[in-house]
Amino acid sequence: MKFLLFKSGRKLGNQLNLKFVFIFLISINFVEAQYTISGRILTEEDEPVKDAQVEIRNLEYHISEWKISDSSGQYQFINIPGSYLINVVAKGYRSYRSDTIRVDAQTPVLVKDINLNSGVTSIQAVHINIRKPNIQTDKGQLIFNVADSGLASGLNGFELLKKIPGIGIGQNDEILFRGGVGVNIMIDGRMTYLSGPQLSNYLKGLSAEDIDKIEINTTPGAEFDAAGNAGIVNFKLKKSKKKEFSLDLRSSVSKSRFWKFNENINAAFKSEKLLFYGSLDYNTPHSFSRGSNGNTINIDGSVQELTRENEKTFKVNYYTWKAGAVWQFLPKHNLAVDYHGYYDDFKSIRLSEVSFSKPGAENAYLFSSNTVKEPYHYDSVALTYRYDIDSSGKKITADANYTIYRNFSDGLMISSFKLTENNVDTQLRSHQPGTIKIKSFKTDTELPFTNFKLKAGLKWAEVNNDNKFVYTNFTEGTWEIDPGMSNNFSYSEKIGAAYVTANKDFETTSVIIGVRVEYTEANGEFLQNIPNYKLHYTKLFPSLSVEQKMGDNHKMNVSLSRRINRPAYADLNPVKWFVDPYFYFTGNPHLVPEIAWVYQVNYSFKKKYIFSLAYNQSKNYINRRLVIDDMQSIMSRSDNFGDYRRFDLTFSAPVKLTSFWNTQFFIDLNHTSYPISMIDGDKLFNLYGINGSLQNNFQLPAGISANLQMTYYSSEPRGIYKTAPTGFIDIGISKAFFHKKLDVTFSANDIFNSNRYKGVSQSNIVDYHYNDRPYGQNFGITLKYHIGKELAKSSSSKTEEQERL
Repeated sequence: MKFLLFKSGRKLGNQLNLKFVFIFLISINFVEAQYTISGRILTEEDEPVKDAQVEIRNLEYHISEWKISDSSGQYQFINIPGSYLINVVAKGYRSYRSDTIRVDAQTPVLVKDINLNSGVTSIQAVHINIRKPNIQTDKGQLIFNVADSGLASGLNGFELLKKIPGIGIGQNDEILFRGGVGVNIMIDGRMTYLSGPQLSNYLKGLSAEDIDKIEINTTPGAEFDAAGNAGIVNFKLKKSKKKEFSLDLRSSVSKSRFWKFNENINAAFKSEKLLFYGSLDYNTPHSFSRGSNGNTINIDGSVQELTRENEKTFKVNYYTWKAGAVWQFLPKHNLAVDYHGYYDDFKSIRLSEVSFSKPGAENAYLFSSNTVKEPYHYDSVALTYRYDIDSSGKKITADANYTIYRNFSDGLMISSFKLTENNVDTQLRSHQPGTIKIKSFKTDTELPFTNFKLKAGLKWAEVNNDNKFVYTNFTEGTWEIDPGMSNNFSYSEKIGAAYVTANKDFETTSVIIGVRVEYTEANGEFLQNIPNYKLHYTKLFPSLSVEQKMGDNHKMNVSLSRRINRPAYADLNPVKWFVDPYFYFTGNPHLVPEIAWVYQVNYSFKKKYIFSLAYNQSKNYINRRLVIDDMQSIMSRSDNFGDYRRFDLTFSAPVKLTSFWNTQFFIDLNHTSYPISMIDGDKLFNLYGINGSLQNNFQLPAGISANLQMTYYSSEPRGIYKTAPTGFIDIGISKAFFHKKLDVTFSANDIFNSNRYKGVSQSNIVDYHYNDRPYGQNFGITLKYHIGKELAKSSSSKTEEQERL
């Protein structure tokens, strides 16, 4: 039947207009069977390209048909069988031209995804270099493009966060966004499930030069985990370009207090249906800081002034390896496996000199050294399956992940108390092995219909955290276990979630509404002395996002989301981490989750001037509180503070000062308030603040690019502390050689060594103050060499029609 109709069509084509015949045959064929050519138009990083012009040309009738790709990059043609060419044009990308493709009875449905190359667009021999703006906004989230920044040389992912406006690093390496610690860190859209020192160590093993961009979403939709009151920070890693074979070699050396090295090899191979990739990385993010702090204590009814001078040295060698593969085993089916592992040999030493003074008495001194060896082992395997149901974008994905994180911590604290001629020496040894096991599975379904898009999914995650902590004192020549400090903390957490979102695009308005339900079951068990921790609850997390376009230059987004900040494992663990005998950190097994409503309004003008207004309203705010124990030692413990309010007004704008000088301006005005404990009851701690950055990009002669960034943070409330203002300046210079095969980058970070962690307690219960001076000044140079081959050309000769395209 098809053959006869097709043959008849050819006869009619000799007498009638070919275009009419072409359309006529399409309609007949559509009734009987759909022969389709469809797919997605994507960037090099597999992001969808909207409004791309896609042309197919029939090689027998010389007839062309055009379609425009939608917001997900989809295109679709319904045709009679035959041979075709595909041509794609999109603003900001190189044009694409295919080899001959054929649709027939053997291949009635052809799915062809097309990746466009960005960079240089040729228009009548005028070459335009396309560069992403430093800051973008999309559906309520801020996107910071860091791939082209020369400031990342010699840094790791943790250090790079300090250069992102609005994100800061606290005194004890906690990650802060808009003053809050409840931030959820994701890597390529996958939750890390780590927190505290485990999270900071994970990010320190990630080279900043492997990061493409950092996405910040203050009000995530229902498809995202509800964890993270301050929002979600997603690291998008650089992906292999669409090459047949590529090999990148990178070597970095930098000098801070110590010499630091980063060596990396990254390889990928891609065929028509297979992609293999892998990398090896060696990194040494050593660090050093020196500081002072103090407070008053009461010993035997006598008030004494305690002052402390200390220094802290961290030395660590990271060995990181990654490997993975993507296999398109059927035309609509993809299977991917990804493995990420690392090992480090973390070592630290804290030296502390504490003096005790009171009027009319001789000072006493305590000298303390605390040495810790804490190697970490991390292994994570992910398996992902994707089924593209049809060319309209309907698809099902399933993702399974298993992660195991192990640390083996052994410490020795030696203290010597000196008063006149008498010395009292003590030794405390700690053994704190810990294991975290994470299992998760999720499945998502995307169903785009004619008038709206539906998305739904299920998720299940299990976390098991086992911590043993044994303390022994050296007494009369032998080591004896201290039963009051030794214990075993076993924590398990199960989270089940289901969500549904609906997306409706009107003429100039886009609405996304969703709801997520999460069931949480948490259990903490202790070997002795402490009651078990049990908590289970089910909560709803609605979200709404409305985006309005007002002409070509104006866009506004209004969004809201309900969030949860579950206590981190370290925040629940009552183990003691000593600085010296008079100061230690500990967790609190009585913490309850922090629940927040987050509201945000974003407005952008000409896609580059961005205004944002955000408001965070939380209950049971989690931060650290200081308590003096029975031994007059200061205990820094996690605690619930009560109701928390945070208001932020941010503005971002690029300014072109000259033909070679562009600058990006970012400023955040904020106000924070929450209650803190006082001797006579609670008081409301509130403070106005201002944070900002100014990033300058220079395009100098001889192809040299330079970056100069200035960052400033005013005083902010942090737990019971009011921090002092701080700031730093970073410089980066880069140039490409040998036809852009070799990239050379020089960076100088915190060039005046001006960054400080300084704060004063605002509670009259404990008059503690601190002034830590991290040695953040870092000078580095990076060499990166690329070896790559374009995808193999087709062995078939081009047709006349192809040559004319």
